[in-house]
Amino acid sequence: MESSQSFWQYKFKDWVRDITSLGNPLILLFVPFCYFGPSKTFGILLIALAVNEVCCSLIKLFFHKKRPDGQAFKGALEKIDAGSFPSIHSSRIATAYLPMIVFADNYVTPVIVGIFILLTATSRVLLKRHFLSDVIGGLAIGTAIFLAFFFLVYP
Repeated sequence: MESSQSFWQYKFKDWVRDITSLGNPLILLFVPFCYFGPSKTFGILLIALAVNEVCCSLIKLFFHKKRPDGQAFKGALEKIDAGSFPSIHSSRIATAYLPMIVFADNYVTPVIVGIFILLTATSRVLLKRHFLSDVIGGLAIGTAIFLAFFFLVYP
């Protein structure tokens, strides 16, 4: 803990880092798998997440935008990681969690999942890893990929 931070400032930053973990690929595979099980929907979701990863990585590689923290890079993979636009955490969570909202059989799941999506996107800005426009762009890309897969491929 930095000496200039209060205990609560330190804990808040710690909690925000935990929230941003919801956009981690392992969690993004685990939560929908628990929800859908080994189903056609989960299989389509896996392909959609792979497409999302490729699309966002290519955007970051060819249209590089510096992160708010100015993360440096040397090679192509580091350039993708150091890119701010789009927020891949935001696009991943939109792609992975929107099916749980659409296919929910109750009113509670969409609210909880929607909160998780918004908290993850907000955490990326609070951690100074992205600008608000990067997060909005990531959510838009993830939503577009979700819509393409689940309304064009799924039926």
